Amino acid sequence: MGTLIPKKMKTVPLKLPHIFIYLLGLMLCVSCKVSKSFPQKYYTKNEATLQKIQKLYDTANKPNNIAIAFTNWGLTDISLELKTEAIHYIYEFNYKENRLVDTLQKFGYKANTIVNLINEMQKINCTWVNTLEYYIDGKKYNLLCIAIHAKRFIFNQKTKYYVLHFYKQPQYYNEQGKLLNKRKLKQLRKINAETFVRINDKVCYTISSKFR
Repeated sequence: MGTLIPKKMKTVPLKLPHIFIYLLGLMLCVSCKVSKSFPQKYYTKNEATLQKIQKLYDTANKPNNIAIAFTNWGLTDISLELKTEAIHYIYEFNYKENRLVDTLQKFGYKANTIVNLINEMQKINCTWVNTLEYYIDGKKYNLLCIAIHAKRFIFNQKTKYYVLHFYKQPQYYNEQGKLLNKRKLKQLRKINAETFVRINDKVCYTISSKFR
């Protein structure tokens, strides 16, 4: 009696159901969107801490300017930009390293104030804080900049940021809530080619692919 040899099975490629492909595409599309309502909710929820950060930064930013940025998602690695009159120095640390305080003291900064500032930034997932100069009619002004990661829905990608600007005086906005240079001229004020939207009279935001 002969041996039965099984027929060779054909490999049939699996096809994803159309509905699954549709849902996957829809989810990917949603993941690319950034919430425009988040900045207002974020500011309302963290207003007290944001005000504290402003006060700490005003103190820390003397005698020379300083910019602080977290460089990783866990908010543990820090980049410091120390701005003296002659040159800018950039240092990177883990926020627990002793040389962070040593470096700040070396350049004459208020180390304890800056450490407190960093702790407050961590509490509300603040990515970056810096000061920015701007001019109106040839007159120089300063404002405080704060950035927060704009998380994506699926992959938590970090390709967008909410950038908040804090002014010392009330600003002008048009009917759509966009920041103006002057109320009568209705001219939009663009900073780094970006338009800012009102949170309140002194605070506005933009959604940007960069925070520096």
